[in-house]
Amino acid sequence: MFARKLTPQEYWRAGLNMAVAFESGFEYQKEQEKAREEDPKEDLYGAFLQEGEPPVASLVMNKKEVRFDGHVVRMGGVGGVATLPAHRRGGAIRACMEASLRDLYREGYALSHLYPFSTGYYRQFGFAPAGQSVRWTVKLQDLRGLPEVGGSVRQLFPGDDLSPLLDVYNKMYGDVNFSCLREAFDKELEGDKPLAAKRWIFVWYDEAGVPGGFLVGARVKEALHCCPTFPSKDAFLFTDVRALIGLLNFVRTAFLANFEEIQLMVPAHVDLCALLPEISGMDCRPALNGMARAVNVEALLRLCRCKGEGEVKVKVSDGVIPENNGTFRLAFAPGRKNQVARTESAPDVELDVGSLAVLLGGARGTESIALTPDITVRNPSAPLEAVFYRKPCHVLDLF
Repeated sequence: MFARKLTPQEYWRAGLNMAVAFESGFEYQKEQEKAREEDPKEDLYGAFLQEGEPPVASLVMNKKEVRFDGHVVRMGGVGGVATLPAHRRGGAIRACMEASLRDLYREGYALSHLYPFSTGYYRQFGFAPAGQSVRWTVKLQDLRGLPEVGGSVRQLFPGDDLSPLLDVYNKMYGDVNFSCLREAFDKELEGDKPLAAKRWIFVWYDEAGVPGGFLVGARVKEALHCCPTFPSKDAFLFTDVRALIGLLNFVRTAFLANFEEIQLMVPAHVDLCALLPEISGMDCRPALNGMARAVNVEALLRLCRCKGEGEVKVKVSDGVIPENNGTFRLAFAPGRKNQVARTESAPDVELDVGSLAVLLGGARGTESIALTPDITVRNPSAPLEAVFYRKPCHVLDLF
């Protein structure tokens, strides 16, 4: 079994694998046209029993740029992981994962992210749980207690300018680690696609005409569904509490006769209980915001935002990318770039590349270390809290 990047002429094979694995439809002509794209936004990998035969498994490595502590780094988003039934549990996906992650390292990527069907399965490739999204459900009748905040709401129709959506996204996620840079908020919202799928777009503007929030929603039974999911990438974004309340007041006024509730999803660092103290009956359910791993340990250590001045020696283990193995001395001080060098000195802390990514990204802080079996603190007096602390960290993109 071996794996490699697929050629454009082989891309349709990956589509076929996904259709079989996910029990979905397959359009041969459409997949052939996709294979002729001049600048694909992803790399496709296949696992082969031998050269000249079709791939028995495949995955898609999406090419992303993401925010990390005030910098922009490259991130590989893993998706479309699929194995033909006759070849499952034979090491095909392992071959694809190892080949793709090693290529990411060689090509200058710093991070990788995925949405798992099993967290245990992807831990073997160095990935660790990367934080939470929180799904909120609010009865529309419970929105009556919200204050009036002014502003106005406009519905966007086919042919309208969609740039306000990107403006709101960039403002909301501009300082959120792991969030992806986008050229457009969602190309699937262009043209008549939303109305054809019975989806609506509403934007809230302040008195100066500046967009502060928007929702993309559709009916799911008796709920106005505004949550990003793979079947339907709906959304509810806001840049401040006025935009949040303005949108919710609009939903109550416009849709009280149509829906019983609204469902929206926000990053875990956004606390709707504090923003909406007038509403006591909200239901919330946390959901895993995927898994992450460091692809280039040294790059992340050089770029991470530390507090104060100090030094931490970090021993990292990586079972896929050997260049990441070893102990790194991280020295930091205000107004100076981080200094990173390999060392033979005893480490202050030992951890794997997944835990390193989520700790540096801010999805978890030092308070979580004691509860994480794969992390060992060798020097309790080391200033770990200056390096590993909570920050806004969230990936809205699905791949």
